[in-house]
Amino acid sequence: MNAQLSKKERKRLISRISQASGIAQYALEAKMTDEQIIEAADKLDVFLLIKSANNFNRYCQAEKTAEANAKLKEFLNIKNSEIFKAGQWLLNSLSKTGQERKESLLQNGLVHKEDYNQDTSDLKQVIIDTRDSSKKVTEISIEKVRLLEMRIDGLLKDNAFMKNYIKNNMGVQEWRNIEKNLQQEIKKYEIN
Repeated sequence: MNAQLSKKERKRLISRISQASGIAQYALEAKMTDEQIIEAADKLDVFLLIKSANNFNRYCQAEKTAEANAKLKEFLNIKNSEIFKAGQWLLNSLSKTGQERKESLLQNGLVHKEDYNQDTSDLKQVIIDTRDSSKKVTEISIEKVRLLEMRIDGLLKDNAFMKNYIKNNMGVQEWRNIEKNLQQEIKKYEIN
């Protein structure tokens, strides 16, 4: 039998089946042929018998879905994550300084005690070596500055002697010409 329903009749029958079964009209419309709709419409009394069981089934499924969604939400909450908790602890430990940090990291086995002690010992030696080296470099620098100051003082005395000699023997104008030429030569070598 190949029955054809008009749109209006199909809609009316689907509405009656939906009321009797509790199944949504859009689902019936999408999944049932005209023949199935006619046959189901003839047996509405059967649907009425199972409607309350179907409704209770939906209610139980909705409860289980809500419970599963709540568990999923709790599971997905980043603050409940072990990785998040470990990250918070690590940030807290690293924000500490000195002995507190050392003890916190050692308590949780994040630093091998012997490695930590060796690193600490090596670091102390590096600090001592750096301090000694810095002291030597400072002493050498002080000595070089002292020698440069002595050299500059000697050159200033020589300069004053030559200036006086030129002024006295060649005149002040000659000294000004020499001074002007020296300044021009110096400008050639200045870095901009």
